[in-house]
Amino acid sequence: MNDHWDLDHPFERILVDTAVAPDPAAVSWINPRLRPGERRRVVTGIPGKTGVVYTLDRETGEFLWATPTISQNVISGIDGATGDVAENTELVFTASGQEVLACPHASGGKDWEAGAYSPLTNTLYMPLRNVCARMLASTAGDDDDISNALYALLWRSQITPGTDQVGAVHAISVETGEITWLYEQRAATMSLVATGGGLVFGGDVNGRFRAFDQETGEVLWEINLGSPVSGFPIAYAVDGRQYIAVSTGTPRFLNLTPELRPSFGNNLFVFALP
Repeated sequence: MNDHWDLDHPFERILVDTAVAPDPAAVSWINPRLRPGERRRVVTGIPGKTGVVYTLDRETGEFLWATPTISQNVISGIDGATGDVAENTELVFTASGQEVLACPHASGGKDWEAGAYSPLTNTLYMPLRNVCARMLASTAGDDDDISNALYALLWRSQITPGTDQVGAVHAISVETGEITWLYEQRAATMSLVATGGGLVFGGDVNGRFRAFDQETGEVLWEINLGSPVSGFPIAYAVDGRQYIAVSTGTPRFLNLTPELRPSFGNNLFVFALP
């Protein structure tokens, strides 16, 4: 039984008892001592902006498996036997003026937007972004750069090479680590909520709010709310009727898709399910 259906902040995790059988064809790093299919009490999720999924034994802390989702070049490898992470040394600055292409950029990948988990499918549903950044070791800046004196960096974000789709929802099997379905779109995707009726609700920065089928990722319903769907959707019931509520208004992640121009109205929307 899981302790959390919905996840919070970039350090997302769930606690669940599950069979653990990572698929070597889909999972990059697997503990060689793991007996495929054995049942474990695990903590799993995406504990950082790289979008890498980790699964650990929550009683012992033993590393079980990990794998990337979106394109990332920060982690070059993980020792399956120990869980030790190797950083990509090409992204470690050694002098002022050095420039690198880092994927994802400082906002992720995965940031504060909530993912979801469904015990119906034993699957994680994660809103992720295909974004990178040209990063320069410097404290100087201009109007076109984002300057961060604390870290002595300038960076200019860009869409991940090879795609023009910023937003994505990844459905990741907790048992096998496979991505069971992938939904991608131009606008950045935002927080999700899973329901006991087999649906995943979530929105995007262009004001679209939709319902996915948990099993297939098919979009079953969609509405244009006009403003970025920036809030965390929730599900609740009153007198036996189920409702989904979500708020809009705060613009995020629109700089890479200037053709998308939603309004910035702050609203709360509530939908009744049949």
